[in-house]
Amino acid sequence: MNPATIITNFNNSQLQTPPTSPVSFDKYYAYYNIQLEQSKLMPQPSKIKNGDPFTWSDIQFIIKSNQLEIFARSRQQTIKYHKFKQWLKDNKLSINDYLLDYELHWKESELREQQHELVSDKEYSIDYPEDLIFHNPNDISILYNKFPYYFEPNVKHICIWSKLKIPVDKNSEVGDISVMTKKLINRYLEKTFVAKGISWDQIVWFKNWLSLQSVRSISHIHVILKDVDDKFVDELISGGSGEVLTLDDYRNLE
Repeated sequence: MNPATIITNFNNSQLQTPPTSPVSFDKYYAYYNIQLEQSKLMPQPSKIKNGDPFTWSDIQFIIKSNQLEIFARSRQQTIKYHKFKQWLKDNKLSINDYLLDYELHWKESELREQQHELVSDKEYSIDYPEDLIFHNPNDISILYNKFPYYFEPNVKHICIWSKLKIPVDKNSEVGDISVMTKKLINRYLEKTFVAKGISWDQIVWFKNWLSLQSVRSISHIHVILKDVDDKFVDELISGGSGEVLTLDDYRNLE
């Protein structure tokens, strides 16, 4: 059975909101050959995908239908991840400490939330540029995902990290982000990737809503790329911030 048949009214839109009542994933896990195994290092069972990796079509479906719980690592990747978790435990480090000290090279004091509360329902105002996501280059760092899911070799998984917390939609029951925030992220990705020759067909992205976040104190989005040259990604990572949003970008999206 094609997994898309499990969801009714499937809408192929990057701007979808996740379901407020999660569906049962037993059929998905069976379809994708995923098993659950409990480890003493993990609060929840680890998902292990056996057999072939997720295809690009699988990835597109999972993200665009917002069934993010389906993603799983291979057994080899899971073992590597568990060894990393043991290393953190042995060194008395939290995942946040590790990311700040070893990967991002940021100080915890640099992490911040928006400082100005707006009177209206708006989440952003160009009157306060310091509160605009993906606007200030110094707020952004782009890194490979150290422990990606089980994807095909031509698929790359990067994370784009932000010192400024990406606000949660106040009206979302599951801690999702607003349509406006998703439009801003789309615009940032358009400038960073599409304007440089990467097709939208080669890009999908997601931001875990609160219940799925393993790293809550450092805001980030996941970007998955297909058939993108290593050199392009390496240069993007070494450049640091991608093509940030301008005040005109914000004006045009209001």
